[in-house]
Amino acid sequence: MLQKLLKNPVIGYITSRYATYAIQFVNSIFIAIYLGPLYLGVWGFISLIIQYFGQVNFGITHAVNTIASIHKQRQQYISQILGNAVLMLCILSGCLGLLFFCNSFFQWGIGDKYNFDHYALYVFLIIVFTYFSALFSAFFRIYGKLFEIAFSQSVFPIATLAVLFFSSKEQLLDNLVYTYVGTYFLSIILFIVRFPIKVTFNMSRRLWWLIQKKGWYLFLYSSSFYFIIITTRSFVSNYYTVTQFGYFTFAFSLANVILMLLAAFTFIIWPKLLNMLSKLPHEESFALLQKLRSLYVSTSHLLVHVGLFLFPYFLLFFEQYQGTFETFAFIALTVVIYTNCFGYQGLLIARERERFVGYLSVAAVVFNLLLCYGLIKILHVGYEHVIFATMITYVIYVFILGALGRKILQIRFDFWKTLADIFPLSISVPYSVSLAMALAQLNKYYFFIPLLCFLILNFKEYKPIKNSVKDLLLNPDKINI
Repeated sequence: MLQKLLKNPVIGYITSRYATYAIQFVNSIFIAIYLGPLYLGVWGFISLIIQYFGQVNFGITHAVNTIASIHKQRQQYISQILGNAVLMLCILSGCLGLLFFCNSFFQWGIGDKYNFDHYALYVFLIIVFTYFSALFSAFFRIYGKLFEIAFSQSVFPIATLAVLFFSSKEQLLDNLVYTYVGTYFLSIILFIVRFPIKVTFNMSRRLWWLIQKKGWYLFLYSSSFYFIIITTRSFVSNYYTVTQFGYFTFAFSLANVILMLLAAFTFIIWPKLLNMLSKLPHEESFALLQKLRSLYVSTSHLLVHVGLFLFPYFLLFFEQYQGTFETFAFIALTVVIYTNCFGYQGLLIARERERFVGYLSVAAVVFNLLLCYGLIKILHVGYEHVIFATMITYVIYVFILGALGRKILQIRFDFWKTLADIFPLSISVPYSVSLAMALAQLNKYYFFIPLLCFLILNFKEYKPIKNSVKDLLLNPDKINI
């Protein structure tokens, strides 16, 4: 068993990711302590801008990732696809630079209360590096080159940890931004030096059209998760104080750390999953989805309930963030809803339903914007309750995705059966208990109750989850990347 584990290339990658997550968690804590709520709000705004424009890649990376995953053996074709994608990202980066220049020259006032002009140039470089890092990572993942990916994902957290120990509190924010730029630049250099295939730079109208035709809808779909949550954070950053946004950023960062634990597995299996779902017959696809969903969705909700149980004890060490438990609970219970559509989104992409899902994603973002605006301007809710807009949006969005996925597999639509598939009682009951307790502002040390409820209702799932994890670890071919 030990030999199999050591020979499995996936193990090294996953180990490095979990070590990185641990470092990121430590970094988040020290950054929150050293910066304080006010400057953490500034750091949160910088991160928000990076995430916004990092997602606005018009689906170039998403399209290339999908095309290369399906046509991996056609190396010359993939080489031409990559070359055209690089040229398209260069043009996109030029447009982004023009936008940043106009903001500074015409004094549009974006981020004035966060002193954004001081960091604008560095943020621009980070976003450009993000575009190319995402594209190169997709190719290295498809060709099984995990070391370079692990390096690119780990170098910034490790360097940040070093910066935390050697920076004064006054210089920490600036040094974090400088570190962001430097580490991403190193990653790009490593990708270029060790690229697995030759890049062919020949501008092809046919390939540009192919990338944009597939990429546009994939961009709308794949970025919807980020745009929905990012727009919610934008409302908080705009309508509330910098300090309140700092509290929100603290809770949001820690809530997302919980679900990062599963990100390593999904990152690895994604190309293989797309390939399989594009070829398997309906019955086999449904059986595969049921197995993967049982593993992923149950584990995601278990991690969130464990997080809610432990978070009150964690706050005992951070006096200035004592009042963030409700915010953390609402955010954690919101982001975990999206995991309920796991598998079905891969099915839709593999079966070339990007157009419908793209339109659905746009509708979800608009719906979330309207809900956020209504909660803030009409109901005048506190900053910790704005996330309810995203929670409602996710519930509707995930249900529609699941219903469409079942339809593609020629499963007759039934509202209650679809609801039971997407939100099974074993998950929705403890979820509802946690939500009700958070809304009622019950003693935060009582959150062992929904955790216990979850463990009891999902008792039968433990053995299949254990067997699935063991199978994935000991049989690399199961997830032959």
